[in-house]
Amino acid sequence: MNSISRWRRFAGALAALALTAIAGCGGGGATATGSSGSSQQPHRGGNVIFLENGDFGGFAQQDLRLWQTSSVAVNLFDRLVYVDPGSGKVEPWLATSWSVDPTFTRIELTLRTDVTFSDGSRLTPEVVKNNLDRFGVGDPKRGITPSRPQFAAFDRAEVVGNDKVRIYLSRPDTGFLNNLGDLRHSIVAQSALDLGYEEASKLTNAIGSGPFVFDSEKPGTQIKIVRRAGYKWPPGSADHTGEAYLDSITYIISSEGASRTGLLLSGQAQAARDILITDEKKLQERGFHYFGARPFGGVRDLEINPFANKIIADVRVRQAILHGIDQDELIKTVYNDNWTKALGLVQSKTPGFVDSTAEYHFDAAEANRLLDEAGWTGRDRDGIRLKDGQRLSFKVYPESQWVVPIPDVELIAIQLARIGIKFDIVKVDRATYTAQVAKPDNPFSWGHTTATDVNQLWNRYRSGGAGGLNDPEFDKLLDTVNKIQVGPKRTAAVAAVQKYLLDNALIVPLQETQQSFVTAPKLQGFKPETLGRSYFYDAWLE
Repeated sequence: MNSISRWRRFAGALAALALTAIAGCGGGGATATGSSGSSQQPHRGGNVIFLENGDFGGFAQQDLRLWQTSSVAVNLFDRLVYVDPGSGKVEPWLATSWSVDPTFTRIELTLRTDVTFSDGSRLTPEVVKNNLDRFGVGDPKRGITPSRPQFAAFDRAEVVGNDKVRIYLSRPDTGFLNNLGDLRHSIVAQSALDLGYEEASKLTNAIGSGPFVFDSEKPGTQIKIVRRAGYKWPPGSADHTGEAYLDSITYIISSEGASRTGLLLSGQAQAARDILITDEKKLQERGFHYFGARPFGGVRDLEINPFANKIIADVRVRQAILHGIDQDELIKTVYNDNWTKALGLVQSKTPGFVDSTAEYHFDAAEANRLLDEAGWTGRDRDGIRLKDGQRLSFKVYPESQWVVPIPDVELIAIQLARIGIKFDIVKVDRATYTAQVAKPDNPFSWGHTTATDVNQLWNRYRSGGAGGLNDPEFDKLLDTVNKIQVGPKRTAAVAAVQKYLLDNALIVPLQETQQSFVTAPKLQGFKPETLGRSYFYDAWLE
């Protein structure tokens, strides 16, 4: 039996075990689609149990985008603007309107005057200015770091009226307004800004203006939030105004995927994140709603460090890896039709998306040609290429924050072995993975960066950055994106950046980044927001 056959048999065994566990849990219902619908009208009341896959982090602003924390935080905090996940348009939220000067270095925001925080204090221009300063420069004395790269161009903010704040940038940044819609840029009360990092990280000090407020927690186990009385300032595209419908949401840590599925099927939970791929279709068949949230930003990819060693420094080797990975086989074998392959380096619904599949696609013949040209013409008895007695082999660490990291990298390793490249897979825990991929001699890491604007995606490659290419021409390409507003010209500028990265095989696109949510048949109105977080403001129970 060959490697791929063994792998498929192993994957099938895992799927059978998962479905056996489902069958034992009971449940039923009609076939569901990716969106919920009901003949009833939304109404208030009801309590939801939401299952998370791991521990919650701190609730200081700089940490709000961590996945588990963000499930809660997105319902506690509001932002100045909202980026619609369907259209990509910037909509009013805490700011009712704005103006941007022609040089894209000055933004003036007009604020709502009826907003209060959960501690009873009011949203004022002074509080907004203080939040913006925090994002722009941080607060070293309190252990608060600035927001990078989103606020890299921030110079200062000033109050210019009873309901207005003006932002000054040190250089043009056409994506800055979009970036105000990032969850990390949630606006908090002055009482929270006055705290040091450790105190601000405590959930009891999460003083936002959102539709829910903190109620209670059992550290390491669960968090409960409840509807906030008097809330009436949702984002522009919300389905209703006024208070949220649900009475409460209780977030419970359930680290095993099979357990999350079982709790859903038994009716003990009404929503969950990060569902096992082997369980997605079965849950849909039983009437559960499946949401494959594809957040704005970059696709899931394999990132290659050209400075790691002499072998990977050869662009032909990197290009062979790019052409040697079969995305279609990955989707068919490891995933299902809820998922889709990446068509470029940018998510397909994100403004700036460019389809690159005509030129950068699976092509085993081209991969083999490139390796022959690079001098890797010998083969050992396992079929791995040789050059001057050295095997074409790399150590690879599976990603720690992906729904199927092991099956994914194992199939990629099988695919690359077909063209003579060996991936030695080293399975490690999350902390070890983070430490290993940060080392300068590590050739491979995995990425899936969410971003409200594409100008955030590749700043690490700037000269002087953590993965800096030290290429002034590439820096100019990034600068061009920052100077052009969303539209055909900006998309062309993004295409030039993407072409550079793909020509040099620095990033290999794999799948569209996706967060999987499943909700009970009776839970309606749930929808992930722009960056794929679970927003419950419009949700209600039949």
